Formats: sequence, C-alpha cells, structure tokens
Amino acid sequence: MAAAPELDPARLISVVARAVGRSVDAVSDVTTSPLGYTVFNPVSQGIYRVAGTGRSGASALPWSAVLKICRAPSAEELAQATDERRQVLLDTLRWDREGEAYASGLLETLPRGLAAPRCFGVERQEGTLWIWLEYVADDAAQWDVRRYALAARHLARLGGEFLASREPPTNEWLSRGWVRAWSAYFSRTMPAILDDDGVWAQPTVVELFDPEARDALRALWRDRVRWWRALDRLPLTLAHLDAFRANLMSRTARGEVETVAIDWAFVGLAPLAADVATLVVASLFYHGDALDPAELTAASLAATAEGLRDAGYRVSPAELERAHAINVIARWALPIGPLRAAGDPAREEKMAQLLRRPYREIVRLIAERTRYVCALSRDVALD
Repeated sequence: MAAAPELDPARLISVVARAVGRSVDAVSDVTTSPLGYTVFNPVSQGIYRVAGTGRSGASALPWSAVLKICRAPSAEELAQATDERRQVLLDTLRWDREGEAYASGLLETLPRGLAAPRCFGVERQEGTLWIWLEYVADDAAQWDVRRYALAARHLARLGGEFLASREPPTNEWLSRGWVRAWSAYFSRTMPAILDDDGVWAQPTVVELFDPEARDALRALWRDRVRWWRALDRLPLTLAHLDAFRANLMSRTARGEVETVAIDWAFVGLAPLAADVATLVVASLFYHGDALDPAELTAASLAATAEGLRDAGYRVSPAELERAHAINVIARWALPIGPLRAAGDPAREEKMAQLLRRPYREIVRLIAERTRYVCALSRDVALD
C-alpha cells in the first residue's frame, strides 16, 4: 500500500462535518491507519481509517471515516497494455465507478435491509479519486448459514426491484457484461495449466483434486462460450457483483439487522442470481468460511426467492437454481491461476503472501470450488 496520503485541512473539516452531522470549526488529533486488505484491483491506491477530534463550538466530537483512494491507469500503462488488458483497465476494473455510484445517489436508495456506508464526499484530484465513507463496524466476526441467508434476501431485494417495477439505471459508468469479461480475463491461463502435466502430478494437487477434475475442467473450458451465452439469456437487473463475506458487514439499525455492502467498484447490470452466486462461492471457496456448501446454497437460494418476492418479482425454484448454476459456472469455473505455482516453492510462497493463506489451503479451496462447480454443471442442460 502507498504511504499515507496528505490530508488537506479545509477538505477534512468538510468531511468531518458530514460525519458528525453538524458544523465543525477545527479538526485535531488526526490519525491515518491503513486498513489491511488483499489488493487485486490495479486501480486501488489505498484504503485507510482516518480518525480524530472535531471541534464544534465548545464541543469536542470524536469521529472516524474510511478514505478509499482509486487511481486512473497511467498513459504509460495503457500504451504498454495488450488490447485485452486495456479493456480490463478501462471498463471491467473501471477506476472511478465506485465514486460515480456514490456521487449519483444510487446507493442512497437501496431496499430495506441492504445499505451502503454513508458517503461524506467524493473528490477528484490529479488522476485520483478520493472517496470518504462512514466507518462501519461488523457486529459479527463469524456468520452462520442463517446470517448468510439473510444477506441473500437483502441482496435479492435490490435485484428484485429492477426486475419487478423500477426501470434499470442507464448511467454509462455502470458495468455491463461484467461477469463474462471478468471470467474471460482471469481464466486466460487456464489452457496452459490444464495442459501442464507437471501441475497435475504435484502431490498436493493429486491429493486434493478429484481424479476426474482435470477432464471436467477441460470440458467446461471447451463449453465456456455456451455458458456465457446462457448467462446472457437470463433476466437482467442491478447487482453489486462482489458481494461476498469480506465485503459484507452486519449491523443493527432501528431495531433491524442490516447487511452493509462495501466495495461497489463493480456495480452494474447483471443477470438474475449473480449476487447470490458470488455470495455462496466466494465466501466458501475464496474467503474460506467453513460451512457446508449444500446447506449454504439451499438456504441462500430460498432466501433469494423470498427477497425477490419482497420486491414483487416471482421466479420458480427450478428457474432460480438454474440461474444460480449458470452464474457460478460462467464466473467461477475457469479461474485456476494459482495452480501455476504448484511445485515451485518460491512461487508458492509468493502466492501465499498475496492471498494471505498457506499455499496448500489455496489449492484446497480451488479443488473444493471445482468439485462444487462440476456438480452444478451436471444438472444444467445447455440450449
């Protein structure tokens, strides 16, 4: 992460006034601390918790906020990038999308139960975007299946509103075709990995993957365009697109449990069930929550159906299960890039540091995700 940013006192007073809800004369005792997170988005420049004391008349008011800094890709980066990489930088990972989402007011109209942190300001300066947000403390260190199901219901109300009654937003900064673009880019190393006998002969890979996994992944790769086309035929709505445990917090407001979603950098128009697919798969096989996949899937899909009904949209269980499976396979079947490191101690250690977990655990989670995805694929007939 970059060094802590220099804070402009006048701008900081404006931010603090919004945070405490009253005019502020001065700010003192300011501290800036980096918030630890795994960085994959190249437009992320840093995320910090900023805290201090605001002076309002005779009152001393403690405050804190989150400062998220995004940067535009440089002209040099774009000039050196491949056409595919350039498209990712400018669209799939668009650097100012989250700031635009907050500035537009879209995130102030989320349905009951779902919230975004309050925004205290969005500032553009010298090729960067500074987003000042409410600091939200998570009420629960661990979520059980029931809490995940509640989050699924809250997320489904968002999609359901635009499927049932609200016109989908047309803002140009919203992502479109994001699942396909993300999957295509982050699976570009898959053919080489599948063809590398050395990877599949590594003891850790042999131990953790099912014997038929390599052939099953080859079949999914061959059919990837058919899966993406099936995705394109699903009803379109608004989705967060990165709503898994690390980006979701639980809090109680006005006597009701809310799901607070952070990191809206991918928000856009996406297929039915895109959010529940990510909620289940990324929370289990990326975040690593130790829950039963079948139980979590069943509870989350049932809650998704309830959330859609809350918003006035009805879908049969079979249709929803199919939409979930297509989203899971279209996005999560193909990216197996960490397997490239198998058998190379230096690369395994680098991957472990990047993902903040032992390399064996990384391989185990990919193997379990593959098992889950392949099981779903056997139950879906492609047109």
